[in-house]
Amino acid sequence: MTTQADPHDHPDTDAPPFAPRFGPFSFAVTLGISIGVLVLLAVATVLGVQFWVSRTTTFKYLNDKAEAIVHQIESDIRHHLDPAVDQIEFIARQIESGAYDLDDTARLTDLLTGSLAAAPQIGAIASWNMDLQQVGVRRDPDGGTRPLVLGPDDQPTVQKGARELADVEGPFWGELIFSEVTLINLRRPLRRNGKMFGFLVAVITVPGLSELVIDTGDRFDATAFILYGRDHVLAHPFLVDVHADQSRENPVVPLNGVGDFILSNLWNGATVPGFEQAVAQRVNVVENRIADQTYIFIYKWIGDYGAVPWVLGAWFPVTDLNEELERLWISGLIGIAVLLIAIASAVVLARLIAKPVRRVAANATMVGELDLSRVNRLPPSSIRELNDQARAFNTMLGGLRAFETYVPRSLVTRLIGKSLNRDVISEEREVTVMFTDIETFTTMSEHRPAGEVATFLNGHFALLGTCVEAEGGTVDKFIGDALMAFWGAPDAQPDAAARACRAALAIARAVDADNAKRQAAGKPPIRLRIGIHSGPVVVGNVGWPGRINYTIVGDTVNTCQRLESMGKQADQGAAVTILISGTTARLLNNDFAMEPAGTFQVKGKAEEVEVFRLVV
Repeated sequence: MTTQADPHDHPDTDAPPFAPRFGPFSFAVTLGISIGVLVLLAVATVLGVQFWVSRTTTFKYLNDKAEAIVHQIESDIRHHLDPAVDQIEFIARQIESGAYDLDDTARLTDLLTGSLAAAPQIGAIASWNMDLQQVGVRRDPDGGTRPLVLGPDDQPTVQKGARELADVEGPFWGELIFSEVTLINLRRPLRRNGKMFGFLVAVITVPGLSELVIDTGDRFDATAFILYGRDHVLAHPFLVDVHADQSRENPVVPLNGVGDFILSNLWNGATVPGFEQAVAQRVNVVENRIADQTYIFIYKWIGDYGAVPWVLGAWFPVTDLNEELERLWISGLIGIAVLLIAIASAVVLARLIAKPVRRVAANATMVGELDLSRVNRLPPSSIRELNDQARAFNTMLGGLRAFETYVPRSLVTRLIGKSLNRDVISEEREVTVMFTDIETFTTMSEHRPAGEVATFLNGHFALLGTCVEAEGGTVDKFIGDALMAFWGAPDAQPDAAARACRAALAIARAVDADNAKRQAAGKPPIRLRIGIHSGPVVVGNVGWPGRINYTIVGDTVNTCQRLESMGKQADQGAAVTILISGTTARLLNNDFAMEPAGTFQVKGKAEEVEVFRLVV
């Protein structure tokens, strides 16, 4: 039966034209549906291209790694060896110009010693005239230098080197030699008016190259090496110390004798397709299957350091690509199953998790800013982990609120800002230290109740601490009625001395104002001594794991404390006496008025300390 519509029934003209037919949906449902649709589309696409992408990405990574390793080794070698060319060229120009004479042993030794200091990779530098009379210096293991003395066994090598330079104009990388260790030698003939009148030699130790390839190998998770030709190893992690096979006759170790079984198979590898990017950069890539494991060898030839070319390279194990793709396929199937479970779980858990997580994040941000006054306690949750989290957070909050009274908030904030809060390393810094002390405090407090004394000290230290922090200083500690503060750490403050003196003057003004109030209330005024000294200290975490202080230690602190005690001798009747050391005075500009207060013998120091009175 058909029902006719009432002509008086009209649609509600106030209804929105695009009102949703379903919903509105909750956050959990919306999140679950959105994640499900988007991820399912992504998975359908990824399943079709993941093998291609995986293979491309793998080869891109291996190409980049091959280029990066070889480039790093080559860069390290050039930074290690090329400065020797600059040094030997400099010496040659000095001698060829006539500024130095090969027969002037004393001046020439000074020149060679200075050049050796400028190039730490050079082990020795020497000069010879055509009669093979030699002047040279060598580097000691402890970093010092001493004259280079060659024995009779070295003469044939020197004579051969001189003959090879007869037709050479500039620096010449000679063959390797052995003297205690294997050496790379750089020679340079000395010519005047086209005629050779002597020559220079600089040697670089080969073990230094082995240390370079170790660093590169560790950086790229590979074993790096340098070959001398095809069949000998110049640098390798096993050659940091002298090898048993090295001698004058055989300065380099054969490829099969270095002890690296993998490297000994370098020339048995097969070219790997897919490394066109590396090959375009003259980097060779070969693959070799050794003992059921696939290894990739990468290497590059260079011919800049002598007649024998060098091979720069590295090897590292790599998982078979087909096995990698098979694992990716299995991982993809597992991922789809986990994805479906995750979508269903997201709908159920989103509502329970979202709100508590947002609340924790907001409160944690305020805790990170040390703004505990705005942090609220977290309510309990029906999810056990979130409830444990809320309980732990609330316990931490209670502890922080109790602890913040004992920790300088300004110091902690600056340490966090410098990203040092994880591990503050002790280091030597130049700082300015301040010590204050109330004169005759013991007499003032002797017959007063403990509560009254504590109230007085709290007010006094609040007055001093405000002045210190206003100038960016750090209150280190309170010692009875004394305060210790410093400037220049943890933040570097070039004007630390000026900041400390401004703080001292501000303290003097504040004490004067406070004394006026005390006298109006019938209380005796206080008198304060302040000492300020600048110098080096060790700053950082000091203590033991159960009790750590960020503090400073050193002779500068002791001197400052004794300087403050000298205020008794320099007292001129003012409420506040400020003494600064000559070291601090020399760091100040003309904005500060000061007058000499003499020199004082500080206990424990041999030299007298120059002292000035800062005029309030």
